[in-house]
Amino acid sequence: MELSFEIIESLIPVSTTHLIEIKLRKIDNKKSEFLNKMETTFQPEIYNTTPYIRPFSDEAISISASILFITMMFGIVANLVTILVIVMSEKLRSIFNFMIVSLCVSDLLSALVSPLALYRRTWGFEEWLLPGVLCKIFWSIDTWTNYVTSLHILLFATIRLLSIKWPFGYKKIKLRQIKIITAIIWFITFNCGFIPRWIWYESKKRDRHASSVDAKWPSCTLNTDWLNEYRLYYKIAYPIFIYFPMAVIAVLSPAIAIILMRQRQNRVWRKQASMSIKNKCPKMSKCEMKTQRRENHAILQLAFISGSFMFGYIPITAYTFYTTNVKHSKLAMKQMDWNFGMIAYILLRLSECLNPIFYNIASAKMRRETVAFLKKIIKCCSPLVAVRGRTNSSSSNTSETTSGRNTLDLEL
Repeated sequence: MELSFEIIESLIPVSTTHLIEIKLRKIDNKKSEFLNKMETTFQPEIYNTTPYIRPFSDEAISISASILFITMMFGIVANLVTILVIVMSEKLRSIFNFMIVSLCVSDLLSALVSPLALYRRTWGFEEWLLPGVLCKIFWSIDTWTNYVTSLHILLFATIRLLSIKWPFGYKKIKLRQIKIITAIIWFITFNCGFIPRWIWYESKKRDRHASSVDAKWPSCTLNTDWLNEYRLYYKIAYPIFIYFPMAVIAVLSPAIAIILMRQRQNRVWRKQASMSIKNKCPKMSKCEMKTQRRENHAILQLAFISGSFMFGYIPITAYTFYTTNVKHSKLAMKQMDWNFGMIAYILLRLSECLNPIFYNIASAKMRRETVAFLKKIIKCCSPLVAVRGRTNSSSSNTSETTSGRNTLDLEL
């Protein structure tokens, strides 16, 4: 019994020390695991210490500013004149001219926000010093008007095809119905274009040394928290409001020209057959000349409108797809991105400000009404100039008489 107690006494301290050692090892292992987790989760970010160089020069700012300023002023004046001419003239009240008025309103809004686009890509590229609401206003109105323009041109081409291919069905269309359709277009595009951009876009300073997508973007751009939602939106909205109208317009425009040429050939063949039976050449030729002139104007008008749309919207659509999917780390690639975006926006503004010129070139009636309207404005302004000249001359005469009196008083 004594030996057994001695053996037990000798074993107890060994077992306790062994247990303590095991517990200490577990604690050390937990400490090491915790430290490893801390190191992986809270690693300090390694920033690039190289100096940042902006992707554009002062010469690029001056060139783009001068071009956009000219397009803005011309776009505002030309679209306002076109709207007033069509609204005030009873001769121009038609379905197609009403759609042109709606297009001019869209182009006018785009021209009014173009200074914000210039500021965003130049002086406000690094930091948006204007109120943040103006950033949201620019993006919302710009997207809204883009969608409105594309759907209006699609509607214009569709109704033009209907008027040529099925003229009896076209005569049943009333101006009130077109007004309702255009109002629906403005409403739908407001909900699908204006509101999402208002929510998703913001103005903040971007980290130029980061490897994220927005490192090359201006300060007034998409909030990266909404990047995944925007990419999904881009896949759904752009095919509906941009790609689909673009494809349909590209098919309808030459199709309308082909249909008109075939109809013209059929008329000529019929008239030649009738002329061989009945000698009625002069009256038929004059009527044919008038119809051909109208057809030429219709083809020219649609060609100008659809061509201007393609000229402005293909580059800006390509740039939007490019800049949201490509990351840039080198300065040369960032400069290319900036130049691509600025050139695409300038082309978009050029296409929109030239539309009123195309409307007048394609329609002789609109040219006459525009010239008459401008003459009225000149006549209204000329009396004001004459009155100002008279007041200036009278004030100069009174000053001369008072000076003469003063000299006489001094002589006396």
